[in-house]
Amino acid sequence: MAVSVRAGDLAVGRPRAMARTERGATQKAVRWHNLAGLLGHLHRHGPTSRAQLTKLLGLNRSTIGALVDDLISRRLVEEAAEPERGARGRPSKVVGVRSDTFSVIAVEISDDAVSLAAVTLGGLIVGRERAALATDADRRLEHVVDQVAELTARLLRRGQGTRVLVGMGVAVPGAVRPSDGMVRFAPSLGWRDAPLGQRLHDALGLETVVRVGNDANLGAMAEHARGVAGGANDLVYVHAQAGVRGGIIAGGRILEGSSGYGGEIGHMQVNPFGVACPCGSRGCWATEAGESALVRRAGLPPGGRSSVDVVLRRARAGDPTGVAAVQATARWISAGLVNLVNSLNPEMLVLGGMFGDILELAQPTIVEHLRRGIYDAEQQPVVVAKPRFGREAALIGSAELALQLILGDPTAVPVGPLARSAPLGRPRRRLRLQPLAQPLRNVAWSRASPSPSARG
Repeated sequence: MAVSVRAGDLAVGRPRAMARTERGATQKAVRWHNLAGLLGHLHRHGPTSRAQLTKLLGLNRSTIGALVDDLISRRLVEEAAEPERGARGRPSKVVGVRSDTFSVIAVEISDDAVSLAAVTLGGLIVGRERAALATDADRRLEHVVDQVAELTARLLRRGQGTRVLVGMGVAVPGAVRPSDGMVRFAPSLGWRDAPLGQRLHDALGLETVVRVGNDANLGAMAEHARGVAGGANDLVYVHAQAGVRGGIIAGGRILEGSSGYGGEIGHMQVNPFGVACPCGSRGCWATEAGESALVRRAGLPPGGRSSVDVVLRRARAGDPTGVAAVQATARWISAGLVNLVNSLNPEMLVLGGMFGDILELAQPTIVEHLRRGIYDAEQQPVVVAKPRFGREAALIGSAELALQLILGDPTAVPVGPLARSAPLGRPRRRLRLQPLAQPLRNVAWSRASPSPSARG
């Protein structure tokens, strides 16, 4: 069967070898690469013995030992007091990331709420805050920035403890310029050319790096790094909520386009005679397969997520109108997916938001349309899956974006103890983690280590 649907994890094959270092690379660069690979593995896959690390990363025991000691000195990892049991020969201690030393603030800005989480290495969430955006006034840039700053201060006062705040990652439902966090266009928020990154940096009052990304790109990043697509190097993540947006990963890296605005797949035309789109075109995928289309087909007035939930609930109960609306929307979803598969040849399609709900209700329809529409389907197997992180994929992705400040370069963290993180606006000691010198598209989205099949 060429098309398969999975709700859980994707089986990971044989681990890929570490990328070879370019000729002439310095010993320092090799060490940096190995430190990032080791820390990245522990962050994504959890505690792993030194013996397993030597096999998975293709390094000898002494090198692994030196790398582990280096990361321990930077308070990034620790070794378990009890050695690993059940293995033959000399016991090997288990290494894991520390969750008590560093954290980032993850932010997701949607059309109806601002959600924040304090996240440590290993993906541990140690605090949450949320504020509703109920009116157009609430969605103004100035109000959203104030809300994020206030909720961040609350998180730091309540649960930061001794952790040092490294940075902030922000997910936005719109086209974002990654270099400076400029939101070019976010229709559900009413933003155009909004300098979100700079405004947040100024409002926080700390020397904290703020990175902003498109929510679908960050959802793709989360599922690729820690979720259902952990073994796929070519995938498309599609998120349907207040529009249709996509994150495309090709060869293990996000496809951002020349200006960082790639992935606006919701404006791919699927029906030249369809509904007019706010972008000025007609029959865009978002207008034919998005939330508004589902609600319209069910005969309900526009009402955002609440109206979508009503239609889905009726369809699950067998209501004919609800079922018909879901099936018709599933066919238009399939039309867009066929175009993406034929154009990009991904290993996996991850359907988030409303698309994931419809996948549950109309899986046979979607699978059949993919079988018939994909060019040479038997030779282009594609897995269709729901995101492991569900509707929190963008929030998890924003945490990964900020954590790349450490994961991408562990040597940015100085050796030795660091002062306790201070309340917002009154830093006692600043962790001087400078933004990465290379463009975001070349660093933040790439995986620093192989995708091992075994987990610690």
